[in-house]
Amino acid sequence: MKQQEHCYTFWMVYFYESEPLEGSRKYQIATGKDKYENDLLIKYGYRELNYVWFHTDKYSSGHVYLKLHPDEKSLDDVPAEVVNDCLQLCKSMSIQGNKMNQCTILQTPWHNLRKNQYMKPGEVSFKSLQRVRKKQCFARDQRLLNRLAKTRVEVTDEVEQLLHQAKKSKDGDFFLRYVADNREKLIEEARVRKQDKKRRKKREQEDGSDSNLSS
Repeated sequence: MKQQEHCYTFWMVYFYESEPLEGSRKYQIATGKDKYENDLLIKYGYRELNYVWFHTDKYSSGHVYLKLHPDEKSLDDVPAEVVNDCLQLCKSMSIQGNKMNQCTILQTPWHNLRKNQYMKPGEVSFKSLQRVRKKQCFARDQRLLNRLAKTRVEVTDEVEQLLHQAKKSKDGDFFLRYVADNREKLIEEARVRKQDKKRRKKREQEDGSDSNLSS
């Protein structure tokens, strides 16, 4: 029961904006904080979102979703720079892959993912291997990752309910609007969480120092 409460308390989904070339149109990228959110993004995904899923091949990593525009049917229609943003982000979220000079990233439409009750959190398979593509991601590009990090917003409040609401709506632009309408609030909430975390860490260090002195 304790573990379940922990999952509900700390569920978090990240949204990024990819705009590698100034003035080009923007793309939204979504990813879960950990394997539990990754499962939620699979469970509450829906075809109208037009998501393409990215994951490192043979290694654990975050599940990265790129939202295609309505006039795009596949990654062939997406600028290479945007695809590279997704590759780099996915690689950076893999403990093993991030250490490698090169690793393989799997890509497939969200609706090609298969999940059943016997799989562990974060595990998936595919309905059709023919719809799975592979691309190589090379050395970590810190400048690229810094650019993406500056666009990141964190959604923490009632994450599952929000995902359920989106799926029920079948609105392909649900999260585009949600992030646009709440960006300043979400950024401020993230800033407050970061400050609270620093204060807790400082108190723990001070408590530890006091304990050592008394002993």
